[in-house]
Amino acid sequence: MSNDQRYIDNGDGTISDTKTNLMWMKEDSYIKLKKFLNYGQAKKFMAKINDEAFAGHSDWRIPRKQEAQTLFYYDNCKSIKDKYDMTLYIDPIFSEGCGYNTWTAETRGKITAFIFSFAEGTGQHNEVDLTVSTSLRLV
Repeated sequence: MSNDQRYIDNGDGTISDTKTNLMWMKEDSYIKLKKFLNYGQAKKFMAKINDEAFAGHSDWRIPRKQEAQTLFYYDNCKSIKDKYDMTLYIDPIFSEGCGYNTWTAETRGKITAFIFSFAEGTGQHNEVDLTVSTSLRLV
C-alpha cells in the first residue's frame, strides 16, 4: 500500500486507486515492451493486453486525460524515476523505469491525441502517426 493508503498493490500487476475507484496497470507499455509507441501501436498494445485478459480483466482501456491527471501529485516525497532518470510525480507504488508520458483517449479527429506528462502535470495534443511515440499506462 502507498504511504497515504490511497493506492493498493493488488499483487497481480495492478494498482487500485481508492480515491477514484480506478484500477491501473502497475507497469506501463515501455516497461513491458522496452520501446515507445505511436497511438496506433498503443491501441494494439491495449488490444493485446485485453486478449490476454491481463490480471483477469479484458476491459483495459486508454485513460481519459482527467484520469491520467489524477495520478499526478507534485510532491518530492511521492515520485519515481523514469527510464531516463527524470522525476515523475506519481506514487512510488508504480514501477520505476517507465515512460515520461502516457497517451490518453482525448483525440481531435484522427489526427492528434493528448499526451499527459507525469513530470509536469500538463500535456499537449500530438500527432498520432509514426512521428510521435511515447508510453501508455492502461486503466
